[in-house]
Amino acid sequence: MKFKEVTITELNGTIKGDDLILEAKFRLSPSKRLFSRIKGDFYFDGEHMKSFYLGIPYYLTRQEEFPLRSVFNFEEIKAGVHTIKLEMSGLWPSAGASDAKETTIEYKPLVKAVRIRSVPEIKLIEGSGIAVLTDEARKVYHDMKERWKREMMARRER
Repeated sequence: MKFKEVTITELNGTIKGDDLILEAKFRLSPSKRLFSRIKGDFYFDGEHMKSFYLGIPYYLTRQEEFPLRSVFNFEEIKAGVHTIKLEMSGLWPSAGASDAKETTIEYKPLVKAVRIRSVPEIKLIEGSGIAVLTDEARKVYHDMKERWKREMMARRER
């Protein structure tokens, strides 16, 4: 049986205006890897919202807990009770099972929205000592790498 490499210890949400501030804390098992890579997924009312990737250097894995702060834009979300779920798993061959935690929030909008979205936008994902990489950033890095390769090929052909 594999044990959990990533354990989510806390998940709390606070509404401030039209923003939901989600505070999470997680713990990593001791590791001999130089860099721990973790994949996180946010779910809103059971619907997948966003995937992101974390990179944590080995010298920080001795910390008790890592804070992760996310800000969601709730401007065009309907009023009511909503559930937010965070799921995290390690991205290495011997990584154990993923861990998930859920929280429920009650949202009362300041102004009634004309247009309603089923999933809120994510404004920010950050953590101290943690490198956060979203799908959009990965695409930009990939595009930059491909453009660099094309430029190198063009230089060789001259």
